[in-house]
Amino acid sequence: MKILQIMCHPDFDGKHRISNILAKIGEEKLIEEGFNNIEKINLYNPSTHIPVMDKFMFNYEGALLTDREQKDKIRQKELLEQWKSAEAVFIYMPLHNFNVVSKFKDYVDNIMIVNETFKCEVESLIGLDPSNKQITFVITSGGESDKHIQYTNLDFAVQYVRGIFSVLGIDKVKVIRVEGLDLAFNNKEKIVEKGISVLKEWIEEFSRKNKK
Repeated sequence: MKILQIMCHPDFDGKHRISNILAKIGEEKLIEEGFNNIEKINLYNPSTHIPVMDKFMFNYEGALLTDREQKDKIRQKELLEQWKSAEAVFIYMPLHNFNVVSKFKDYVDNIMIVNETFKCEVESLIGLDPSNKQITFVITSGGESDKHIQYTNLDFAVQYVRGIFSVLGIDKVKVIRVEGLDLAFNNKEKIVEKGISVLKEWIEEFSRKNKK
């Protein structure tokens, strides 16, 4: 099984960042369970180029593009093929201003392509990704989504992830929240320990379901 791991923390090499810690532990646990075909992409690493929404994404086939736009078009195809070839995806992300980080939105713009990962019909959108593709979304946050009505109403990141992938035809989305990290009355270490435990337990369940 080919697994794609997407790391989304702006502090891409910050070893103390909880999102990065979870990503490392998750990868190690997958390898321990026998999944060795793991491809990683770190969205904020300067060596990782993620094209941003530009006119090349809207140009008709054969339109004249600048050199940069041509390179972006090639890179977009690489990202699309990487996504389409993955049978499972693990996403590690901190909540940013109550939503997904901006680089993840840029990434989604490169894989959400009409007639590649979804198609439009008269009254509906049809996903072209395999419906059994498993998405695991590990999200860290300083606040807690269910502690206050404002936070509940602003729970956009999880809604966005579930919604976007449903358009692609994927309904298997496992959400793991590691939240309340910045609240003074919480024990941060215990929250992280619990998050690690939940992630490992999920990977064990994932392994039982997907080992061939």
